[in-house]
Amino acid sequence: MNTKRLTMIAALLATPSFAACAHDPTKELVAARVAYDEASKGPANELAPTEVYEASKALALAEQAHDDKPASDKERDLAYVAHRKAELAKVKADQFVAQDDVKKAKQTYVSTLEQQKDSSQQQLAQANTSLDATQKALDAEQKRRSDLQNQLGSAMASINELGKMKQDGGRTVITLDGSVLFTSDSSKLLAPAMGKLQKVAEVISEYGDKYRVRVEGHTDSRGSAGHNRSLSESRAASVREFLVGRGVQPTVITSVGRGEDAPIAPNDTAEGRADNRRVELVIEPVDGGTGAEPK
Repeated sequence: MNTKRLTMIAALLATPSFAACAHDPTKELVAARVAYDEASKGPANELAPTEVYEASKALALAEQAHDDKPASDKERDLAYVAHRKAELAKVKADQFVAQDDVKKAKQTYVSTLEQQKDSSQQQLAQANTSLDATQKALDAEQKRRSDLQNQLGSAMASINELGKMKQDGGRTVITLDGSVLFTSDSSKLLAPAMGKLQKVAEVISEYGDKYRVRVEGHTDSRGSAGHNRSLSESRAASVREFLVGRGVQPTVITSVGRGEDAPIAPNDTAEGRADNRRVELVIEPVDGGTGAEPK
């Protein structure tokens, strides 16, 4: 890592956003801090300096969001990004180490052959076979990971027609119109909605625990805030129960009601209120071995 980059990272770490806050940080921010600490103090600091630097900037933004408004969605989202960037730095460093290990293994192998010129052809053949098997195992693992990513991408594309879909920081967010799902002031799913959600259930259940799903219910601002939150919770729970009933593992899906707290349009027009009455499916692939949950 060059002197200029080290100076920039040091400056980021010295900002007030990295100081202790009066409010407890969210679990996402705590996890991001731990991940960055591990990355900056481990091999990644030397082997993946650019990624560590990007993680430090992302963490600084998350810390600032915490200072501005503790426990906000912005804090959680930015902390998640920082966490992922720190993990990326560690993974890249691990890859460098693995590549170096393979290189050293090959060098050792060649050196051994040179020192054992009198070895039999059979021994040489066995050594070559062992090396080939190791390389094939590495290739197979790389292909497995690549295939999984392609499967997840195809799965997301197959449910694109069900509603408005966007990618958000590695997550897929599908927005379903509340009027398509429920009648006014009701949390009972309509028949057409079940047809749409059946496709979602098929995709998620097909890939088992490779996804984490959060069902979010939202309302407009008409009526009391308490009633709106209760209605949004009931609607989100109805969608979750339907998906579980169609084969989705209960452990991979959660539901939450946001009420009128997260509008995507102004509530002073009929069109805006209609946009705000919605259910969002936040679908996120789980990284192998991390058990990461969606934010």
